[in-house]
This record gives sequence, C-alpha cells and structure tokens, in this order.
Amino acid sequence: MAVAPTLHVIASLMIDRVLSVGALPRPGQTVEARSLRTFPGGKGANQAATAARCGAAVRACGRTGADGRFIVDAMRDAGVDVAAVRCDDPVSGAAVVMVADGGENAIVIAPESNRRVTDAEIDRFLSAAVSGDLLLLQNECSGPAHALGTARARGLRAWFNAAPADAALRGLDLTGLDGLFVNETEAEALTGLTDPAAALDALAARLPGTTVVVTLGAAGARMRSGGALSTHAGYRVRAVDTVGCGDAFVGAFLAALAAGLPPEASLAWGNAAGALAATCEGAMPSLPPRASVAALAALPAGSVPA
Repeated sequence: MAVAPTLHVIASLMIDRVLSVGALPRPGQTVEARSLRTFPGGKGANQAATAARCGAAVRACGRTGADGRFIVDAMRDAGVDVAAVRCDDPVSGAAVVMVADGGENAIVIAPESNRRVTDAEIDRFLSAAVSGDLLLLQNECSGPAHALGTARARGLRAWFNAAPADAALRGLDLTGLDGLFVNETEAEALTGLTDPAAALDALAARLPGTTVVVTLGAAGARMRSGGALSTHAGYRVRAVDTVGCGDAFVGAFLAALAAGLPPEASLAWGNAAGALAATCEGAMPSLPPRASVAALAALPAGSVPA
C-alpha cells in the first residue's frame, strides 16, 4: 500500500484578539465591544491544524514569540509536528478580529514574526520533504518565492493560499503551482475581475496545469482542475463566527487530497470543514475533526449538519 504524502506547511502564527460587537463600525465610528478574548490563530497554523485533525501527516515551520507559545501547543495538540516552529522572536504576529452578530468579521493583522522566517530555515525544513509530498504556503509569511522555487526543485506539489491580497502578491511568480486557493477578494486582486466565475476562468487560463479554487463563503466554492469545472454549494449552518472558515476549507481539502480523494471530493471536504468551523467561536478552537468533516461531506451539497 502506498504511503500517503506528508503535508509540509510554512505556517503563519497569529495571536488572535477577538472583539465581539453588535455590528462592524463604519469609518470614523467608535463601537463598544461586548467581550475581548484571545485565541491561537494564523492562517498557516489553522490550516495545518485542520489538516492534522482530518487525518493528514503534517509538519509545520514558522516563528512566533514567547507569548505565542500557546499557538504552538495548540498545533501540537491537533497532531502537527511543530519541531521546526521557533518561539524566540521578539514580536509575535497578531490579529485584531471584530466579529459582528451573524458572524461577519473584519480583521487587521500585524505579521511581525511571520515576516522573519528566513530562506535558510525554509531550506532546512524542506530538506526532510520527499518528491510527491505536499507543500502549503500562505501570503502571510516571508519567503514564498524562495519556497516555491525550492518546491519545484525537490518535486513537491506546491499549493498556495493567496491571502492576504497585497501589492507583493501580484508580483509573485505562481507558475508551476499544483494548486491555488483564493477567495473572491483575492481572485479580484489577481485578475481585476469582480465576477468570481470570470476570475476563476482567467486564473485557470493563466496557470495551465494548476488546480484553482475560489471559495465563496456561505455559497460554497468553484474549482477548475484539469480543465474541468466543479462547483459545490456548501452546507447550511447558523454562522456564529466565520473567522477561520477559509483556513478550515484549505486544511480539510488538502487532507482529503493527501488521503487519495479526487479534487471533486476534496471540494466537499473543504466546504464541510468551513461550514462546521462557522458554528463555533474562535479560529483554531472551531476546527472540526475528521469524523465530523467526512460525515457532512458525504451528504449532498446544501444539507444541514445533524
């Protein structure tokens, strides 16, 4: 029996400070939060933890400060190999997250330690990867161009989550990617197109041979893989907090892919994990386990979790 590939994640780690508000403030408006809580987070940390909870073998590389050690502990508890995550940076990455009634959110991040992951650290980390393994990157970390080049040289299947969308993203060479994850905002940033379907087609044409996934929040996701279009309408849940839902999607999708499921089934796993994550508060605390994700993904799109 073939051994499932390992997922190697160059992971962003963020201390999430979450403010619960009735409604997101308008420009110039001050609102009072009902509560302030702190959670482990960061796109890469959340994605790695989801993939591990969904059964994948996952290693992570990254940086945080001493005050972010609890993020590393949470990743380890989820089953991630965190031997290559450092906790000695002078300033940890952090995010301020406002969550309104109904689950809508607004997020400001300070990448800090995540921007100080060096090319040498990436090289040491990827020296343990073997051809055919999966590599996952996010735009929250330093060194994506170097990591993608190393992945090509080592025969790794590289997937990139183009979040957050910033000026540097448009200058990044994405050729040779196995897969690209974008939400509607990131798809528009990369193509200039506001229609997600048109943006998906433009990205797929620009990156032949790359599986491109556009996540659509509560509306599910669309994917171009091998020239074929797949759509999945997602699952119906009462959203409590949508922070981390996109990360849950990415982690579960890649866990399914590592387990040998086809991209179309992986799309259902991603939507199932994202929907389940929306029903709980916090990012990493809301990440669902494999059994729950698999059970929901086996149901038709549009189903309501039991």
